Amino acid sequence: MSTHSFISFAGVSKTYDGVHYVVEGLDLEVAKGEFVSLLGPSGSGKTTTLMMLAGFESATQGEIRLNGKRLDDKPPHQRDIGMVFQNYALFPHLTIEQNVAFPLSVRGIGKTEQKARVKRALETVELPHLASRRPSQLSGGQQQRVALARALVFEPSVVLMDEPLGALDKRLRETMQYEIMRLHRELGLTVVYVTHDQAEALTMSDRVAVFSDGRIQQAATPTELYENAHNAFVANFVGENNGLTGRVLEQDTSWATLELPDGAVIRGRCGRGLRNGEEAMLALRPERAHLASPDGAPSAADTNVVTARVEELVYCGDHHRVHLKLGHGDNLIVKVPNTQHHDLPSLGSATAVAWRHDDCKILATAVTYGPAPSLTAGVN
Repeated sequence: MSTHSFISFAGVSKTYDGVHYVVEGLDLEVAKGEFVSLLGPSGSGKTTTLMMLAGFESATQGEIRLNGKRLDDKPPHQRDIGMVFQNYALFPHLTIEQNVAFPLSVRGIGKTEQKARVKRALETVELPHLASRRPSQLSGGQQQRVALARALVFEPSVVLMDEPLGALDKRLRETMQYEIMRLHRELGLTVVYVTHDQAEALTMSDRVAVFSDGRIQQAATPTELYENAHNAFVANFVGENNGLTGRVLEQDTSWATLELPDGAVIRGRCGRGLRNGEEAMLALRPERAHLASPDGAPSAADTNVVTARVEELVYCGDHHRVHLKLGHGDNLIVKVPNTQHHDLPSLGSATAVAWRHDDCKILATAVTYGPAPSLTAGVN
């Protein structure tokens, strides 16, 4: 374990039947005070990972440590970990004050100390005036704040959150995102946060671990994930992506050249594991490309140019989404800023789409894995 690691997963795997792994070969470290999101589609292993850290599931293989100490033999209530669930999990027959006090009562904290801590926790989430109400008398956002207060009241070293905002509407969800970020910053919390919403993960996190098929595909800062995806899955899952497939013509340590099925040749940053002659995917964000007339000369910076037919124009307020189709059938989306003096192409017309070679990346489409590490394997 790294000397800077506060939470450590080393070679952790989980299987229920001894054959199929829900989580396989997981290595992850979280620093004290860090906000790390586990991001992935349903069934990718992110919630199982959180449940193993919380103590509600046990690892089949590997070690989980908190502040250098193994957690394997400790029940959930002895792990110094607070938990916030999507459905709030509040007791309907108890008042808000009693709900928040519950973790303190099971830990044997005296009544006077309980009262002081509950008051402080409710003030932290700006709800002291609702202490005597029942959960049914609160809105969804208020109930989620109570769940946060309950997770914080015993001053845990780690707070785990499992899709905590999934039941809220869009506007309230965004408000609660900033509330959680404020608490993380002001209280210096270590947070491990599970979500399938990539925008939420990018907005809130110091780092994001992207899960697929029980493995971490990439763990990095939001900027690094968006700008420099390691593979096609990450590029497609994190943010919006134009994934154009073709064949690798050549590559070196920095750049690669891809031939599209219609013969167009594209140059971009070189991803891992590319091999000449094999299929690969061009990853291009819609805001990085722009439109020009087919006979217009691209700028010197626009080293990649393809011709496409306009299929659809969608007005999105601050920008227009231009849906295009290349000659060989691949779809392409370009975001055009909504400015007063920007002319849009007409439906059915042909237009040139151009972008810089350093604004795209060529990635291997197939991801290969080694065997899951044994119990004695170290952290990568």
